[in-house]
Amino acid sequence: MKENLCIIAILTSLHVFGQNEVVLKKYFDLTKNTYDSLQVLQKQYLQIKLETEKEARSLYEKNTESLRKTALAIDALNKSLSALKASLSATEYFSAVAALNNPTNEDLGFRLENEILKVVDEKVLKKAKLNSKKISRFRQIASNIINNPITNLITSSIPVVNSITSVVNLVNHTIIDEDSVTPDDLKVFNQEIKKYVAHYENLARISVELEKQSHEFHIKIEAVESLLNDFVKNTTTELFPETKNLENQSTNDLIRNYFNYAKIDATIKSIEKRYTQAGKIDYVKIFEDGRLNYSIVGRQKLDFLRDEINRIAEEYLNSLENYHKNLIETLQKANELSPDKTKISQKIESLNKQYKNLRSSFEQNLDLKTMRNRVAEVPKY
Repeated sequence: MKENLCIIAILTSLHVFGQNEVVLKKYFDLTKNTYDSLQVLQKQYLQIKLETEKEARSLYEKNTESLRKTALAIDALNKSLSALKASLSATEYFSAVAALNNPTNEDLGFRLENEILKVVDEKVLKKAKLNSKKISRFRQIASNIINNPITNLITSSIPVVNSITSVVNLVNHTIIDEDSVTPDDLKVFNQEIKKYVAHYENLARISVELEKQSHEFHIKIEAVESLLNDFVKNTTTELFPETKNLENQSTNDLIRNYFNYAKIDATIKSIEKRYTQAGKIDYVKIFEDGRLNYSIVGRQKLDFLRDEINRIAEEYLNSLENYHKNLIETLQKANELSPDKTKISQKIESLNKQYKNLRSSFEQNLDLKTMRNRVAEVPKY
């Protein structure tokens, strides 16, 4: 209204003072240009506002999708990691292999006590001029040594081999004054005994190697567990800043109490409600809230955790494969020791089946496919 009155006053003044129409035209041109400029600026402001809201909404929706998907990915990563750790524990397969190191075990068709005493009888005692009482006592002592191996860090680290060595020493001590037992007889005796020593040394060697690798895997798994726990803890703190005392909580506890899909989904909806007016979410303000932000680094950490678990799993499966291959080769060589080769074949068949079940159970529990898919579903920026 005031603007119209001003215009009228100006027109009246111009008329009164007899100004020409040029001034009037200039004014209207100026007014029109100013109005057009304001219109342009207003349109630009609205466009910027719309673009800001659009960008804020797009980023917000990507953030919330990332949080929801990350909850599912973290759950899958944690389950795969737990399955990997559990697989290193004792199983039927490893128990069956461990039993083969027992000197009383007869799964391969021979009992170590009987075989060692048989060699001693044939290669030494038959030629030694010992009375029956001494021979009987010798056999009893030898049997006791073999069946009750003593673990002694000062001597052998392989109890069975340590026992065999003790029997050899006993033989050497017993027949030292026996001229009827020649050096060649002892040489043949030692060669026969070495077959058993080699067998148990090979069993021990591959078991020790697997144990060493398992220890290394435990260290690697613990490192990834620590990284996963740190990731979940930091993300939980950002999403739930009111939470306290998270320092000593396990990843399982964090997932169960905070960082799970249901809890995150409910929290997102609660925050949205706070910034909703007349059924419309203010995406600029909700974005500025900060709780629902999601960093590029966080997304990269998920890829890293996935790759590490994949790598450890592959290394572990390769070590198992090599272990089983070496084990079967060792058992096949035991055909030279056993009078009952059928039992060796049966044992190999049984271990092959147990190993197959072990791998199948491991891969099923590990479920790398789900883990990889869950991580892939988290949007990349």
